[in-house]
Amino acid sequence: MPGVPSNKACERCKKRHLKCDETRPSCQRCTNAGVECPGYVQTRKFIDQGASVRRRYAPYQQDNPGRDPSHSPNKVTRESPSNIGGAAIGSKAANDSIQTRVAAAAVADQPADASQTLFGSPIAESRRQNQLQAESQHSPNTSARAAAAREQPLSEMHSSATQGSHTLSNPFDDRLHPHGDVPMTYHEEHATADDQSPAHDSQSVQSDKEDFHEVVSELMTDSEHEISFLIRHYSQHIAPWLDLSDSRRFFTTYVPIRAIDYPYVRYSIGALAAIHLGQMKGATCPENVGMFTSPAAMETYPNAPEVDWYLKAANYYYMSIARMNSSMPESFATLSSSAVLEGPVEIVKTWLHRHAETTPPSARDDTFWRKTEALLATATMLTMYKLISKPGEEWNRYLTGVNSLFESLLHLNSDSSDPIKFTHGINASFWNFARQDYLASYFNRLPTYLDPTNLPLWRAAGLTFTETGEVDPSSSTSFPTSEDFASNSLTYLLSKLTNFLAHLRTSQLDQLITQPSSPPTRTTPTTPPTSTSTSTSPSTTWLNLSVSFQSWVDRMPETFRPCLRLHTPRPEVYYSLPSCASTMQQYHFGRLALCLNRPADVITSPTTAFDRLQGYREVTKEVDYRCKEIVGIAAARPQSCARIYMPALLFAAGQCFEKQEERQVVEELLCGIGADLGWETDSEIQRLKGLWEER
Repeated sequence: MPGVPSNKACERCKKRHLKCDETRPSCQRCTNAGVECPGYVQTRKFIDQGASVRRRYAPYQQDNPGRDPSHSPNKVTRESPSNIGGAAIGSKAANDSIQTRVAAAAVADQPADASQTLFGSPIAESRRQNQLQAESQHSPNTSARAAAAREQPLSEMHSSATQGSHTLSNPFDDRLHPHGDVPMTYHEEHATADDQSPAHDSQSVQSDKEDFHEVVSELMTDSEHEISFLIRHYSQHIAPWLDLSDSRRFFTTYVPIRAIDYPYVRYSIGALAAIHLGQMKGATCPENVGMFTSPAAMETYPNAPEVDWYLKAANYYYMSIARMNSSMPESFATLSSSAVLEGPVEIVKTWLHRHAETTPPSARDDTFWRKTEALLATATMLTMYKLISKPGEEWNRYLTGVNSLFESLLHLNSDSSDPIKFTHGINASFWNFARQDYLASYFNRLPTYLDPTNLPLWRAAGLTFTETGEVDPSSSTSFPTSEDFASNSLTYLLSKLTNFLAHLRTSQLDQLITQPSSPPTRTTPTTPPTSTSTSTSPSTTWLNLSVSFQSWVDRMPETFRPCLRLHTPRPEVYYSLPSCASTMQQYHFGRLALCLNRPADVITSPTTAFDRLQGYREVTKEVDYRCKEIVGIAAARPQSCARIYMPALLFAAGQCFEKQEERQVVEELLCGIGADLGWETDSEIQRLKGLWEER
């Protein structure tokens, strides 16, 4: 393929990726550095895939005007001495470059991670001075070898790093070491003494280290530092989302430990953390920010805002799926394109179904259940990976199969004489799926996948019921705290409520489209099975649900009362526990849905116009109260584990508001959830704006 001429910079500036003023016969940058300018030899380079390369690595070019140096954790701002290099600096850009290199010289021979913790301390300054003196006295050949590494073309270093990444090894080992055996180039052999000075050489090597480190940051997949960074990010920011109603904190405490033994758990953590960083545009905030201490190395990532986190997330997602498949028995472990595209829930369901057929109950020991918990945790995290960036209307397709998955778990325990109880890890996954299931069903007005009439399933998950099928908190011992039981029992009631709403909507549609020749049917392949019995009238079901919600709130623990209320400048309601804040917000959401969907009953409905008007006023009053409670809890800004489940609830409240200032508050709260947590809220905002414009 024919080549095209490269830029007209001198050879030295071209290899250093610096802007050259192209002064003839010697450029000003070489003159200021006291070295002989090698001239302006026209070289040619191949440009196949040039556009993709430029687009991929454009953020790392020094002359990129959109790059913000403050985003890089390795950048320093300490001013340099005025006599470095023995020459005056001719421009502000050159001066800034020299200052950065002088500050970076303090850690030229330190490991990359150590360089982030030594800047700005007296120890670092003392080490820098001692190091420069030692190099100048005892290592006369160090600068030559370092200069060789510095003059190495960036494309060659990139090629070697790419080869290293395929073997999942550290791509920085060979090229970043200043004493590596790199052949001398023509220009180093003819360099002047000033160019060979240890201080100048150390500065240049460190600068090239930083540039190279940024260029190959995307090649760090599965490296020790990247995995540590992602797991730390998951533990601090994402795991609490999955432990909302689990005071024993399975996903925060146990899942990172299980990642040591199960690669698919480790990669699912990496996928979830990476896509969250992608949603946050690489912004991170260390949990413990000290006034006098630097973040730990595993809390920082080089050039994080410029990394393609979505690409990393996709890589880790499919690495996790591949490891899940490879951990299956040999009879169905062969990978294929369909296996890679298969969802995590389906993989776990297939594994459980196969074990139910081939493994006797006596062989299901602690190791078996430990692996079951690990697979379920992986499926839960990979499902969250899908939901975090998707509108609520699309959630349903990622939850297909959860009911049959837990039915398989029930079948595995059916031979036991004791009541079936899920383990802690299975329980933690179940309640995450249950919460996502009812929210997805509400968005689409469809029945839930987890059938609330299947009481053995909910008993295995820890709930207890009376003989009439009502939740009985007095005999529950499966949860360590009353808050856990209250939160999860409300999730069960909300599942019943969304099934009632779906059945009510279906009945209304059937009345509109019923044809005398044939009864109405619903044959949507992705629609969950209807679990609400049609034998009872909608009025009876509505009344039973209202009684259940009132019984729940009458027996809730004391911690579910708000400890703070602020009425001005806008209402805020604060709970001491985020699980209580989220649960009470969902409770008001359930009561709001019941209030707005009360079926018409010819027996109990008002008979006069005044009675109907009074009934409308009572409905309006309750709707206003429930909406203000929902928005007030959100306005108090509880912890992130409570906020991520708010978009659907705020959307419901936003539909009821008529005042512009109230609508503005809802929009700001939804925007805040998206900006602070990386959760997808744009679809709810746009739908609300469309509804508001119609009214």
